[in-house]
Amino acid sequence: MSNASIDDLIDDLAGELEPVRPRRLTRGSLWVAAGWVAGALLLFWFSGMRHDLAEGVMMPPLPLLAFWLVVALGFAAAWSALRMGLPGVGRDYSGWRWAGLAALALPLSALVMALGDGHAAMEAARPENGLGCLIEGVMAGLGVGAALFAWLKAGAPTSPTRAGWVVGIAAGAAGATIVALHCASNDMMHIALWHGLAVVLSGLAGRLLLAPLLRW
Repeated sequence: MSNASIDDLIDDLAGELEPVRPRRLTRGSLWVAAGWVAGALLLFWFSGMRHDLAEGVMMPPLPLLAFWLVVALGFAAAWSALRMGLPGVGRDYSGWRWAGLAALALPLSALVMALGDGHAAMEAARPENGLGCLIEGVMAGLGVGAALFAWLKAGAPTSPTRAGWVVGIAAGAAGATIVALHCASNDMMHIALWHGLAVVLSGLAGRLLLAPLLRW
């Protein structure tokens, strides 16, 4: 092939190129924040806030600790998902796992309490005492899940399976934090079981439903 032909080929290829708007984490973070706030506003609109918070009183220490642990998990998972949508090779997306390990303190603490008080554990496990929190937690996190899915769909992550897990966990953790500001229960067994299940089920949904849609 002559040099002229090569130059013509390069010109033809370059002529079809269009400028691409760079992807910035700030924009993706704003999407996630908007989804988080929208989920909270909708839940509070329909179901209200905890009575103590509504009256300006801080929730008890253990539920408050559980709340911040789940917040940390949600932030870490969302940040990892956002970074998965950026171009690059060899990035480390494992930071959310450390927050997840810390959050495991909640079910472990609840298990110890359940061993000491089986009757209270059975009451906490009754669907009528927590199924509503589970449903509300999953629903409240949909805004965050949708924002992260849209971000990753445009970014084509290299590992759709991992991306699906992380999006689901971030959405579930966001929903669990929102429910914690609504649910009046201070029972750690209730929080670990029903609020925690929102994170687990959302993670599974992300893996099973979203991962196939994120493939190239």
